[in-house]
Amino acid sequence: MTSIPSIKARLQWASLFVPAAIAFHAGAAPAPGAPAEAAHYARPLEYSVINLGRDAGSAVLNGRGQAAFTSVLLDDRQHGFFDGRRIHAVGLAGGSYSYVNALNDHGVVVGELQTATGDYRAFAWTAARGLRVLPRNNAVSGPASGAALAINNRNQIVGRIRSAVGIYPLAARWNPDGSLAHLAPQTARTARAVAINDSGMAVGEAEVTWHDNHAIVWNPDGTAIDLGTFGGDFSTATQVNAGGQVLGHYYKGGNKFGFLWSRRYGMVPVGPTTGFVNFTALNDAGEVAGSNMTILDSAPSLQRPFIWSWRAGVRSLPMGGAPHGEVLALNNQREMVGLIDPTPNDGDSGSRRATYWNGVASPIDLNTRLYRAPAGLVLYVARAINDGGTILADSNAGLVMLRPGREGTPAPVLGPIFGGAADGVVALGATVDFTVPFVDSAVAESHLASASVSDGCPQPVPSLRERRGQGDVSVRHTFCRPGYASLKIRVTDRAGNATQVERLLLVADPSAKR
Repeated sequence: MTSIPSIKARLQWASLFVPAAIAFHAGAAPAPGAPAEAAHYARPLEYSVINLGRDAGSAVLNGRGQAAFTSVLLDDRQHGFFDGRRIHAVGLAGGSYSYVNALNDHGVVVGELQTATGDYRAFAWTAARGLRVLPRNNAVSGPASGAALAINNRNQIVGRIRSAVGIYPLAARWNPDGSLAHLAPQTARTARAVAINDSGMAVGEAEVTWHDNHAIVWNPDGTAIDLGTFGGDFSTATQVNAGGQVLGHYYKGGNKFGFLWSRRYGMVPVGPTTGFVNFTALNDAGEVAGSNMTILDSAPSLQRPFIWSWRAGVRSLPMGGAPHGEVLALNNQREMVGLIDPTPNDGDSGSRRATYWNGVASPIDLNTRLYRAPAGLVLYVARAINDGGTILADSNAGLVMLRPGREGTPAPVLGPIFGGAADGVVALGATVDFTVPFVDSAVAESHLASASVSDGCPQPVPSLRERRGQGDVSVRHTFCRPGYASLKIRVTDRAGNATQVERLLLVADPSAKR
């Protein structure tokens, strides 16, 4: 079923997007045993750090080195888009739930939001045009339920939306002209499309019968190919590359296994053949990255990262002697990022370190490759890498971008907020000193600092000291009210370029009954 908008609506919809320049890629990867893989890629490793915001619940990176993200701090959600130079607020006014899910190379951000009336709607956003709530099915009465989960460089968006035939959402595609198409099979109880390539081929899953989920491929015309479950309990497809190869997984006997599907070769098993395997990335050469999990009864489960290719099969990634590692992203140069944890059993996630692999070469701790990083900055997890080598990482100063080379942005780079207990618990009535180190690429620049605490107590007046592009901000605050409080510290240069870091604190009243 398709809902057709008016000509005016189509024009308004089309004006949201930058016209797409489409580059179609080569077809399916060679069959197993074919001659050669892509050449090993060499990149000199040094990165400039760019602060993006506080810890992110979701973060996505495009091929141009732009990023979009959602951060959640208690009941406060913030959404941002980094255009390569500065951060724009992605305004999603309405209800309490909203999430950024995907970003294309034209800077179009898509996701899901709750409206003021309680409906859940898919949205698209650009810095130039702002927010656009995507069309819903007008044949559906009652609350709407929809989410945009992926977008390609032709501005085709896929996700899920409640259909007219049932109470559960089905897979949907929003076209650049503003029309909404429900994807087959509409006989499914529920379905969703989670990825789409630039040819318009989408993938996901559908509950074809009660509690029977199958991996699904949607052709550009919206017709569906049911990939079955491969003898397992159920299956799902999660990624599709430029050549139409589909990555997915299926469950069987309590374990999780992977497959790669293409029109030419059908289904090919990928990855380890035992254990519980997390498949995280697929590139355009048909290479797959993931981590094989060993489930332990008396300790945290351990994972070992791997890469699979048509020619070489499964190869473990080295971990430098650490017992735990995860690969979370893979680009077309066979560069991978993730994490290594040398002490996963001590219960402290702070021992994790953001890690880079170039093929199956030795791992590199990204903390050792930072150019002029502020004192005390620690990168815990690298979660995305594009073909230009730009990386998104989680740190003790929040979400950061690592840009190859020595040129970040004009804004100062801030480290974490130090002070008080490591767990962030502060005693009611306590006076605590906090500091934030910072650096600036312009050694002759000067800065101003501001600070605020959300507890309603008398606000602190920060002091700043600096010399030749390096400095720190000091803040002293007395906590007069119990409960959660957010401390924000902001550093601004003479041109108005500013960076902010934030820390959540819990003010505990020792006299309160437990």
